[in-house]
Amino acid sequence: MTNPIPVLRWIIRIAGIVALGMGLAFWGGTGYALLSAHQGLGYLVTAALLLMAVLGFGRGVAPGLLGLALVWGLVVPAIGVLQLRLLPGNLHWIIQVFHLLLGVGAVALSEIIAGRALKGRTAAA
Repeated sequence: MTNPIPVLRWIIRIAGIVALGMGLAFWGGTGYALLSAHQGLGYLVTAALLLMAVLGFGRGVAPGLLGLALVWGLVVPAIGVLQLRLLPGNLHWIIQVFHLLLGVGAVALSEIIAGRALKGRTAAA
């Protein structure tokens, strides 16, 4: 059977980088026509992160790390959907930075899980 972890890893990397680029374009005031694509990529990254966490359970990855990934996978889309309604006005940049950090964190978390799952490391989170 083929190992799905490297495939998921690349899906997350590519989708995450493209979503990041789109998000930066939005932040710069352009590209709003691609908002649905940005959201779709965000959902793809989140779904792949959740699947990576599930696969990590069977590979001996620390349960605390996998639990964090499951919670992270719920928070990322929630903040993404709600972000336009949170702190409107001059302080909205705080939510934008938080959303950016959550997205980058999702990619980083998936990399950590994939690395540990592929190497069989069981270090505590």
